[in-house]
Amino acid sequence: MISNHISADEAAACVAAGEKAGAEARRATRWFPVFVGLQAGFALAFTFAVDVLHVYYWTAFGLLSLGSISIWTIALRNQVSAPRNGLRNMQIAVATWFALYTLMLDPALQLVGATRPWWWMLAGVIAVSPIVACLFASSRR
Repeated sequence: MISNHISADEAAACVAAGEKAGAEARRATRWFPVFVGLQAGFALAFTFAVDVLHVYYWTAFGLLSLGSISIWTIALRNQVSAPRNGLRNMQIAVATWFALYTLMLDPALQLVGATRPWWWMLAGVIAVSPIVACLFASSRR
């Protein structure tokens, strides 16, 4: 049987190299929580602009699209350092937010005649929750 012998100094160097690689990997993925937060902020700002400030829908949608395209371009450039399935989960979450807000919550609140801003912000927070959930699901090691 062949046995490997390694000195204590070599073992300590290997452990230190592993810890350094782990620290660099964590540093490389720091952009992802900022990306998730910006996307959630854009979604909430869209809800606030359209339903509370009564900004024209297509103007708000254009600004939402411009901001989202900007951060998604940066995210795609850094996709190598994204958490496992992080960008895929974000795509699903953004599609879920859009469907939940546009097809369900907004028409329902308009149907019942909700005029108070806090109803719309509550709907926005509920609709944006899938995006925020990506932050926690994608932060696992």
